[in-house]
Amino acid sequence: MRIIGIDPGTTCTGIGIVDSDRRGECSPVFFIALRFKSRDLSIILPDFFNRLNEILDTYKPGAAAIEDIFTGVNVKSTVKLAHLRGTAIAALGLKEIPVAAYAPRSVKKTIAGYGQADKEQLRFLVETQLGIKLEKAPLDVSDALAIALCHAQHLAFG
Repeated sequence: MRIIGIDPGTTCTGIGIVDSDRRGECSPVFFIALRFKSRDLSIILPDFFNRLNEILDTYKPGAAAIEDIFTGVNVKSTVKLAHLRGTAIAALGLKEIPVAAYAPRSVKKTIAGYGQADKEQLRFLVETQLGIKLEKAPLDVSDALAIALCHAQHLAFG
């Protein structure tokens, strides 16, 4: 199954797509960091919606996983993130792609075996599991791939 993982962010959103077999073993298909030039949600959201739809049309994932909202200190940032996340879920819903949500701690526990793993540790494990190098990509990309890998594991093992 082809799975898209999304790590939403208002300045940079990570997208990672993997192919997974029934045992949860994955191979990389595509990954990108979508950067937004504006801070204005009325510009970011339609831009993100259109770019995500292009990716969905090109790679045709059968399942999606997105990072769950966590309550941060900055309420304004959390609300902006929720808008971006909602835009992603709407785009996926229009394509009838089922969406699962995972808390960051759950993704880390699934991939690293430890819910407090740091982002660099997670990146190393994603690179190792997928046989790729992500040193020039922002951490949002390895996070998105980790979310897709987490979903593959949950589909394979429950």
